[in-house]
Amino acid sequence: MHHKLQLTSPMIALSALAAFACGSDESSPTTRQMPELPAMNAGDTPGTGNSPEGQANGPGGTNEGQGPIDIAHPTASVEDRGEDCQVSGMPAPADLQDQLTLPDPFLGLNGQRLTSKSQWRCRREEIRKLGESFIYGSKPSKPESVSGEVTPTSITVNLQNQGLSASFKATITLPPGASGPVPAIIGYGGSSFQQTILDEGVAFINYSLASVGDETTKTPSKAGAFYAVNPDREDTGMLVAWAWGVSRMIDVLESSGSELINPKAIGVHGCSRSGKGAFIAGAFDERVALTIPMESGMSGVPAFRMIVPEGGEVLRNAIEYRPWAGDTYNQFLVLGAPQTDMAALAAQNEQSGQLQFKLPLDTHEVIGMVAPRGLFVMGNPYIANLAPKAEDITVQAGLQIYTALGAAENLTYVSNIADGTHCSFRPEFVAPLQQNMRKFLKGDTSAETGQIDPHASVAGDLAPSITWDTPGLQ
Repeated sequence: MHHKLQLTSPMIALSALAAFACGSDESSPTTRQMPELPAMNAGDTPGTGNSPEGQANGPGGTNEGQGPIDIAHPTASVEDRGEDCQVSGMPAPADLQDQLTLPDPFLGLNGQRLTSKSQWRCRREEIRKLGESFIYGSKPSKPESVSGEVTPTSITVNLQNQGLSASFKATITLPPGASGPVPAIIGYGGSSFQQTILDEGVAFINYSLASVGDETTKTPSKAGAFYAVNPDREDTGMLVAWAWGVSRMIDVLESSGSELINPKAIGVHGCSRSGKGAFIAGAFDERVALTIPMESGMSGVPAFRMIVPEGGEVLRNAIEYRPWAGDTYNQFLVLGAPQTDMAALAAQNEQSGQLQFKLPLDTHEVIGMVAPRGLFVMGNPYIANLAPKAEDITVQAGLQIYTALGAAENLTYVSNIADGTHCSFRPEFVAPLQQNMRKFLKGDTSAETGQIDPHASVAGDLAPSITWDTPGLQ
């Protein structure tokens, strides 16, 4: 037997429902001490099933065809390098068991642990399928037709699929004196660091999310270009819909002749709900060279199973407040209480917190989907609703994947900042942002990345939150 954490915070639901003055994750600038997650007892591993005998491309198999990930040049030329991997042994919802600690990212669905770096390609595909099946909803591949135009001021994306059509646009700001193709960062709805980006010689593409997935529209159906041409993906959440839009922009940049923007030097960035979106976009498209989530909160970087004990953002918000997650995520939530009944909402959130322990994956493994590409996590230790302590532990766990792949220096995390104003410009982020852009977008091998600098108030010990060791992958 094991003992579940007692998630008793009657103010959780009330504080989170009032936490969106900026559209997502604001709260009072305070932090709480997060209880340590107890170690998992023997026999508490999820029911993951078994892969069929002779599986060639599972984590225990080979990577014939696509080949292993090149750590020195981690950005791919394709959206999903593991698309040819045979993923089997997916757990059925009824077989999921409680796991109080963060799942082992190096344990394949076939029950075997990874031994080589080359196996990560197909293990990443397993994590992707788990994420699609249990949290986000599925991300379809490139539609039947993608066309468009890139000008010095905008990018237009035209889509045709299943006899349906849609289009969307994003604005482009080129850096002063730009000549030839330049790197670009796709910013989810703007950024406090736009000028820093432009000063580095990197273009800024301002991505209007509602044109691809309108999170304010839930009934009778979701709206936006994604849902217009993918009518069979109504159950996919906004985070993946927005990520799909990023992928389609990259498609157009690739086909444009690369005269203005270099499609092999693309970053994604956003803060708050946009930080959630940027994180998922970078995870789900291996052509993204640099992923920069800022203050992403719940359904962003912090692990789902670690949010409630800290008193962070309410888990139900990924469905009830905005449909960021896919419909499949409903199975880990208890919903239905009237929005005016604070006691009932708090009780249901506590129950939902218990259900999160059944998730067969968590966001440290989504960090692994980004690995070994560039990742810069911008944290904020002053807003408890952002789950900054959970974020710190999650980043530490994700760093184990980067380390196993020999790319620890490709993950940067900074939350040691003086100002806690949500989504504001912070001088502490400028230097690491510049270094990350230089390394991953401009090819400067002398750039120094890999800084891990948490604020003292959120820095935690990873050991109580995991029961696995980081393997020395060959």
